[in-house]
Amino acid sequence: MQEHSLSQRAVAETLGTALLVLVGPGSVVATLVLAGKSTPAVSGADLLGISFAFGFIIAAMVYAIGKVSGCHINPAVTFALAATKRFPWREVPSYWAAQVVGAVLGALGIWALFGHTGIDLGMGQTSFNQDATTWASAIFAEGIGTFMLMYAILGIVDSRSPGDFAGLIIGGVVVAIIMVVGPVTGASLNPARAFGPELVLAIGGGTTHWNQIIPVYILPGLAGAALAAFAYDFLATPRTVRQPIESAVTHPDPVEALAAK
Repeated sequence: MQEHSLSQRAVAETLGTALLVLVGPGSVVATLVLAGKSTPAVSGADLLGISFAFGFIIAAMVYAIGKVSGCHINPAVTFALAATKRFPWREVPSYWAAQVVGAVLGALGIWALFGHTGIDLGMGQTSFNQDATTWASAIFAEGIGTFMLMYAILGIVDSRSPGDFAGLIIGGVVVAIIMVVGPVTGASLNPARAFGPELVLAIGGGTTHWNQIIPVYILPGLAGAALAAFAYDFLATPRTVRQPIESAVTHPDPVEALAAK
């Protein structure tokens, strides 16, 4: 059986994550540029447009690189798959490295497109207003958002599910989650997506929120994705039903079985 090499899969993950960050957070910067000085800077309609940008690029990547690397493009997805023995732990560092590098490259692409305006407008970074949102709410938002994403991914890629529309379903789920979680934390749902713009902002001298990265945008995502994978396995895997004693000790009549043929 032919299989893509680890280097091919790593490059695919780098490219996929780079394009995710370029288009997703890039759409946030583009929206702010178009909004100018209007208030609010991002309206409900804008949020819908941003969520569709994320959804469409993810759908495209599922079809483009899913056959190569599985299209994880998210350290939380890779972690959850490894935790449930769907993915080898020995390859996790390669995937994580590829995803982080891709996220940084995507953020550099935003900087290249918008120049210092992109830095001034936050590079589409994910952060939350500590005056309006509690840490507990932010942590829960990222955790439950990533849980929903991972659960949907496992459901649609299950061999028992129709997989022709996997990319559209996963992209649509991202749109739905962003519409709910976006106003709270920016709906990162992806540690690499959160890290890339933050690092480029630091390089460009922009305002950063490093204190939020690990407790809100990395750990809850990893935990939420892993919990979703374990929950899916518990609910979706058929269980062996213990037969009543009568059924266990009764065997088909061989004469009747032969006559039935």
